[in-house]
Amino acid sequence: MQTVDFFTPIVDSPYWFGQLAAANALSDVYAMGARPLTAMNLVAWPADLGMTHLAEILKGGAEKVIEAGADLAGGHSIDDKEPKYGLAVTGVARPDQIVYNAGARPGDKLVLTKRLGIGILASALKNGVISEEEMMPAIEEAAALNARAAAVMTAVGVHACTDVSGFGLLGHLGEMLDASAVGATVRLADVPLHDRILDLIRQSVYAGGLRSNRDFLLPRLSGAVTTGPPAEEDPRVLALFDPQTSGGLLMAVAPEKHAFLVEELKENGAGAWTVGEVTSSATGVTSATAGAISLAG
Repeated sequence: MQTVDFFTPIVDSPYWFGQLAAANALSDVYAMGARPLTAMNLVAWPADLGMTHLAEILKGGAEKVIEAGADLAGGHSIDDKEPKYGLAVTGVARPDQIVYNAGARPGDKLVLTKRLGIGILASALKNGVISEEEMMPAIEEAAALNARAAAVMTAVGVHACTDVSGFGLLGHLGEMLDASAVGATVRLADVPLHDRILDLIRQSVYAGGLRSNRDFLLPRLSGAVTTGPPAEEDPRVLALFDPQTSGGLLMAVAPEKHAFLVEELKENGAGAWTVGEVTSSATGVTSATAGAISLAG
């Protein structure tokens, strides 16, 4: 299998940008339960910036590829007005062990392995609301490979998986639901968020990507939550639209395997938050319970 991903910097540190971009690109392979074999650098760089910062970006990326047990096999660079970096990754898995974003079944538990909100924090950093030091816990979590979570996932056995990235939790969950012809309920109180996320949303500190995700996905929601503001204004709901960089894996697992999956994820140093469950509703929307959002399939 082959994947590709690259983007513009979301942090000030070139080294950490390289780490984040590489981990993000590798995540697509891990989401399928595969093992990365090779990676190739994709670089867009303004020639007048010099090579010092670029060297740090490439160092961060190369270290993450080595950590993944893959070989860095060169790459390609172009002169561009805005810096961009990422990887094209080739991975391998046995055909009967590949995990797809299709296959979720009614009754499955939805387990997420990383907190949400790094896109909001990146906007806060860009606007001088927070410092990179304050954002560092989120940066380190995002830069962590999804390798251990993927290994646990394939060992335990799940019905479906996707990684959470640019379309936010609800966008990528929606893709899983479409591919599986099912619906889902997400419990707001159980969704893990980085510190300060809700306060930043209340200050309207978030990127245009969150607004785009919200506008596209809002029709899929079951309407206003029975407590609190309408869904389109509720900070707890808006956090679910936040574009993630190198987000966690979102797994749909059978109820009888759920406790074992969560235990194994924690034993292996990965996050494990049960954020909802899959329902049988494939089309249309019924009703919402307090603190929960039902999604159309």
